[in-house]
Amino acid sequence: MERIDIRVPEAELALNAENEERLTRTRHFLPTDRVPVVISPNQWMLLRARGRRPADLIRSPLDNLREQILNAKWRVENIRDDSPIPTDSMTFQPDLGCLRGVEFGMDITWQDDQPPKCDHPLTDPAQIDDLEVPDPASGLNATYIQWQREMADAASDLDVRLNGEPLRIEVTVGHGGGPIPAAYALAGSNLFLWMATDPDRVHRLMSIVTESHIRCIRFFDELMGRSSIHAVSMGSDTAEMMSPAMYREFVVPYYLRVWDEFEGTRGFHNCGRNEHLLDIIRDDLGINVNNGFGSCVAPEIVADKMGGSVVMDGGPEAMFGKTARPEAGVDECKRLIGILGRRGGYVMTAGDSAPGAPVENLNAIVEASKQAGPVF
Repeated sequence: MERIDIRVPEAELALNAENEERLTRTRHFLPTDRVPVVISPNQWMLLRARGRRPADLIRSPLDNLREQILNAKWRVENIRDDSPIPTDSMTFQPDLGCLRGVEFGMDITWQDDQPPKCDHPLTDPAQIDDLEVPDPASGLNATYIQWQREMADAASDLDVRLNGEPLRIEVTVGHGGGPIPAAYALAGSNLFLWMATDPDRVHRLMSIVTESHIRCIRFFDELMGRSSIHAVSMGSDTAEMMSPAMYREFVVPYYLRVWDEFEGTRGFHNCGRNEHLLDIIRDDLGINVNNGFGSCVAPEIVADKMGGSVVMDGGPEAMFGKTARPEAGVDECKRLIGILGRRGGYVMTAGDSAPGAPVENLNAIVEASKQAGPVF
C-alpha cells in the first residue's frame, strides 16, 4: 500500500471554522471582516507546479486518482486561502479534461503536454437531422463510468493521511458543461453560422443536447445514489460571441429547461467578453452564482450588473498571477476587491491562473484581502 502524507501546520487547521463562516456569510450577502479568497487551481496548473504533464494524469484510472491526490496535497501544503482544509475525507472524480458533449460519439485528440480536445463530428447542418439523444452511458461517458469504479477500487491501495491521521478517499462521477458547450463540441464554430442560415436545425440540435444533458445528470445521480434535488452549475462558453437576440433565442430557453428540472442553486460560468449579455444572464436566466467570470470584462460592469444579487466568484486575469510581482498583485487585487466587494457576495478566486504561476503570487491575493479589510 502506498502512503501519501499531507502536512499542514495545526494553526492553519484551526482556521477552518472561521474560513467556513466567512464563506457562508459572504454567499448569503452578510457582512464579513474581509472578502474571502478561494484559489481553485485547475489540474493543469497543479500538474505543472509538481513537474508533471497532462499525459501523466490520463495514463490509467490509478494514475488519474493518484495525480489528483498529489495535486490536492500540493495545493493544501502551499496555498493559504479561505478554502477549508479537508480533515475527514477528500472526494475526486475521473478527470480527462474539459471535454463536453462526451456522451455523443466523437473522436478525441489526446495530447501529452496539453489538455485533450474533441474533433467536431458535424460538418453540415443536414447531419443534425439524423442526430438522436444518446444513451447517457455511451461515448466517453462509458470511460468515465469504468474509471470511477476502478478509481474507487484503487483508493483502497492508497493510505492518505493528514498530519498522520487517515483521510478517507471517495470517488464520484458526474456530468458537467451545458447545452451550448455540447452543441459547440459537436458543430464547432459552424454552430454560429448555422444559427443564421439554418435556425430550425440548430433549434433541433439545441433540443437534443439539452435533453441529453438532463438525462446525463439524472443518470449519474442514480448511479451514485444522489438526491435529484441539488444545485446545477452550467457553462455557456463560446456563447459570448452571440448577440443578445441570438442568446435569447438559442441559449435562454434551453438552459431554463435544464434548471426547471432540478431544485437548487443555479450556478453559471461564461468566459470571454459577455458584458452585452449580463442583463440577460442575470434576469432571464435568473442565476444565483456567477462562477469564474471572464476577467476581460471590466469589474465595474460586473459589479453594476451582479453586485448585491448574484454571488460573484472571480479575480485577476490568468496571466497576471504568473507575470506580476507579488506586491503588484496585492495592489491589483485590492482594487478589484474595492469594486466587486462593496455590495457583498464576492469571493475572490484565481481558478484559471496560468500554469507556472508562482505560489507567492497566489498567496498575495489572500494578503490583498487582509489589507483591504471589510468592504461591505
